Formats: sequence, C-alpha cells, structure tokens
Amino acid sequence: MQNTILEIEAAGSESDLYVIPFELGSEIVLKSTKNPALKEKTTVYGAVPGRMIIVEEPLFSLNERFAGLSEGFACAYLHGNHLLKFESKFNKRLFANVIGIDYPKKVKRIRIRSTTRIPINIETQVFLGAKDGTVSAIMVDISEGGCCLELPGLIETELGSKFCLTFMLPDNQNIDNLACTLRNTRHFQEKKATQVGVSFSGPGQALMKVKNFCKLCAFYTERF
Repeated sequence: MQNTILEIEAAGSESDLYVIPFELGSEIVLKSTKNPALKEKTTVYGAVPGRMIIVEEPLFSLNERFAGLSEGFACAYLHGNHLLKFESKFNKRLFANVIGIDYPKKVKRIRIRSTTRIPINIETQVFLGAKDGTVSAIMVDISEGGCCLELPGLIETELGSKFCLTFMLPDNQNIDNLACTLRNTRHFQEKKATQVGVSFSGPGQALMKVKNFCKLCAFYTERF
C-alpha cells in the first residue's frame, strides 16, 4: 500500500507517511485549478489509499460539461482540528454521479486554532441572574471557547460572574442556556453600551454545536 507524504505546516519542517482519515459521508471541497471560480462541496463515499478517493460528482462538473474535472483541482478536507489540502484530478467514473479522483501523493496539513475569532452579528438573550433578569445583546464574535457580547446600557458586572446565553447560530442551530463566565468588561460612555468577553462552560451538546460551527467557518475562510 502506498501511503501519502504529509507536510506539516509549522515551525521547521516535518514529514511522515500518512493515510488520510476520510470518513464516509463527510464533506470535501474541490476547486478547479484552471478556473478558481469553479468551487464545489461534495461528499466522500470511500477511499482506496494510494489509488483513489470515491466522491459524489461535484456540481460544477455537471454545470460546466466536465471542464472542471478535466483540468484537475485543489482539494480541502477537514478532519478534527486540521485542514488537509492537496492536489488531485479525475480518475474514472464509477457509477451515475459517483467518480474516483486520484489519491494524493502529498498533503499539506494546517492546524485550525480553536481560539480563532469569527466575526458575526447575532441577537443573543443573556440571563444575568435572578436579580438582573434577561437582557438582549448582540454577539459580535465567537470562537470554540467563548464570545464577545455588546449589551445595551452601562452594566456593572464582576469578573467571574456566571451568565446563560440563548441564540441561533448562522447555520440555524439553536443554542439554549449556554453557560458562560465573564472574563473581561469594557464600557462605552458615548454610546452607553457595555462590551463583555465570556468563556463557555457547557452543556456539552451546546459546546459541540459551537465547536462544529467554528471549524466549519475556519474551513471555508482558510485560503483555498
């Protein structure tokens, strides 16, 4: 079995023999090397290491009369905290709307940082506690570990205070009663607003939704 040489993008250089850990039903992004405007997300159906990756035929090949496939393409695949990038080309047609593409000889692996802040604009309900009740705020950025909120008015809060957040992610996933802890506060006197940074603490299901959303954003915003 011929494995793939892995190039790790980090300080210094490092390589290893590596089999790409494709998961059935996961997504891979293909982009035509000749026409970068042809970029499409498709599904992985299987892989034969050293030979081919089996995927659903990307829509751009159907729309462009196979032009995107005939010239080869760049690929991006998200696995865990890493984005795997490699070059490939059309190998063979296997079934209707299912094709094989070449298994890469080299892969560039990029670690996706969990602390990367993703700019957003989400209306968020913030439960401050029994005394102060619930206020509406705007979430201005989010990461796997926490977020930044803008609250109306000059609100006095103590570091370490516990909040609960309810909001809907841009991918339409509802997050209910996400527990968090206040880490920093900033007051804006002119517009009478308070900006707070919080860290998330649970529950696990809500944290997983946030984590998957952040990774997905990093996947599509990474240069590709």
